[in-house]
Amino acid sequence: MSDPNGLVLIVDDTQENIQVLGSLLRDAGYSINVATNGIQALATLERIRPDLVLLDVMMPAMDGFEVCRRMQQHEAWSNIPVIFLTAKVQTENIIEGFELGAVDYVTKPFQSAELLQRVETHLTLSRLRRELSERVSELSEALERIEQLRREQDAFLRHELNNVINPISGYADMLSTVVGSQLEEKPRAWLSSIVRGTASMQRLLTDLKDLNEVERGAQSLTFMPIPLYGILNDIIRDVRASTPTDIPIRLTPQTSEARIHADLSFLPGVYKNLIKNAAEHLVDADPAARHAGVQVVCSESATHVITDIINGGAPVPENLLDTFFDKFNSTKAGRGGTGLGTTYARIVTEAHGGAISVRSSIEEGTRVRVELPRATS
Repeated sequence: MSDPNGLVLIVDDTQENIQVLGSLLRDAGYSINVATNGIQALATLERIRPDLVLLDVMMPAMDGFEVCRRMQQHEAWSNIPVIFLTAKVQTENIIEGFELGAVDYVTKPFQSAELLQRVETHLTLSRLRRELSERVSELSEALERIEQLRREQDAFLRHELNNVINPISGYADMLSTVVGSQLEEKPRAWLSSIVRGTASMQRLLTDLKDLNEVERGAQSLTFMPIPLYGILNDIIRDVRASTPTDIPIRLTPQTSEARIHADLSFLPGVYKNLIKNAAEHLVDADPAARHAGVQVVCSESATHVITDIINGGAPVPENLLDTFFDKFNSTKAGRGGTGLGTTYARIVTEAHGGAISVRSSIEEGTRVRVELPRATS
């Protein structure tokens, strides 16, 4: 069952050992090459690429341990399996051989059947590792091609949709400005719906573009130390203006000197999306939950600033928690939700070196936690 194409390099300073090993391996169907010392072995490796090296430990000038060490330091040789041939059976010698990168050892005097079995085993393992590496490389290339096609398709669709939506949006804005006040109630409502719908679609296309760029690392971030509480206060003020007035949004504590490293073009969107989602989740909640509103609770550890966004509305179904931060996971599709807000929060948080998580229950409501590294300067 031996591989007839396997090339074994025998490195031994004893001619008798070379003759015995050479005859044994040739009879088993292997090709062989020979070196009689460590320096010659390294020179041989410059010329040929064996599938396995049988390496004597005790040799003058350069022993087998040093040969193995140099093989591991050479990128082209480091994956060639090495089996030590040694009369040293002390545990520390065996351990040293394995630490240097050898895959096995055979003690002298060796048994022919045992040596052949170990040679065949490690040649097979080496071949399988090589084939696996090739398959992984091919799969990685295929996945990259698929990802490239997906990006090109996304860009094409965004471009085509913008080409359709932009004229509609422009004409609707002009109609609203020129004749909007002259229209009767129903046509005016229809026109307003067109304006809102096209604006929403344009925002969606922009969000998708930004998300894709951040997700694949194409959008570079500019970090600076900023006070988190200032950002949160501004965001809460903006969200309050766009949500029902009877849903309070409370920040605790009110002030802090905690600072984080953040890109101001992207990070505020994390908290805006999460707080806005939490408030919208309470629109259909019972009066008690609406009265409790959204709690934005900040705390600090030695290394991170932690923000919990909590609402007491209906809990997120358990089967949806695992996909809470996935694209297009919205449970508000009927009210214009796209599911991109939580995805944006995850991608941007991770791009800032942070972590985001969610838990939800009847007793505690829904809690989304954002953890970001503290600014050290």
